[in-house]
Amino acid sequence: MDELSYEDVSDIRALLALFSHVFDNREIGDLHRVFTEDAVIELRRGAGRLVEGLPAIAEFSAVLGPDGPDHQTLDSHIFVDDDGTVRARSRYLAILLDGSVHNGDYLDELARTPEGWRISRRVSVPRYPRNGG
Repeated sequence: MDELSYEDVSDIRALLALFSHVFDNREIGDLHRVFTEDAVIELRRGAGRLVEGLPAIAEFSAVLGPDGPDHQTLDSHIFVDDDGTVRARSRYLAILLDGSVHNGDYLDELARTPEGWRISRRVSVPRYPRNGG
């Protein structure tokens, strides 16, 4: 795939926005609308964490509970690598229960599925507070 259509870009932007709504509201039954079944989330905050597969992502979302961070996805740049891999790089702000904020980048790999675009891999890289990673 060399280029994305306007419809592809629009659909991917809608997908990236949908993540915050589904994940933060613990709409576990709708996570399949955001992630592939075998999706991986790599968190590089603190000691880091790898969450592999849709069932593990659902459990991770549920465990955060109602006091988990409130995510805002911003300034997404969508592009295609030379090998055809579709990627997005987005900034995020996460507002914590105490009002503090941390921010960083989401580095996503995207897959076109029969149901539409989905995130197949997400790496969450914090900017502040810095963790040396």
